[in-house]
Amino acid sequence: MPSTQPKKKPAVVQTKQIGKYKVEVINEKCISAASCVAIAPKVFDLDEEGIAIILSQDGEDDETKLLAAQSCPTAAIIVTDTETGEQVWPR
Repeated sequence: MPSTQPKKKPAVVQTKQIGKYKVEVINEKCISAASCVAIAPKVFDLDEEGIAIILSQDGEDDETKLLAAQSCPTAAIIVTDTETGEQVWPR
């Protein structure tokens, strides 16, 4: 006998980029200082090994993402302008 329950629609995951900056972490350079997490906790966190990870590209505004990257003592965070492809930080 066929089921009379309606089929569930598959979940749709949507992401959006707020602003024009994209951040990336160079794992080998991260020393677990966590200054990025302190400044932009909606974008960065530390994994179980203490290495910075990106939670979301759209968690904070561009200025906050740039400040978080600039706070890293080893320059382990790269900031790229998504409109031009230019690396904004480190210079």
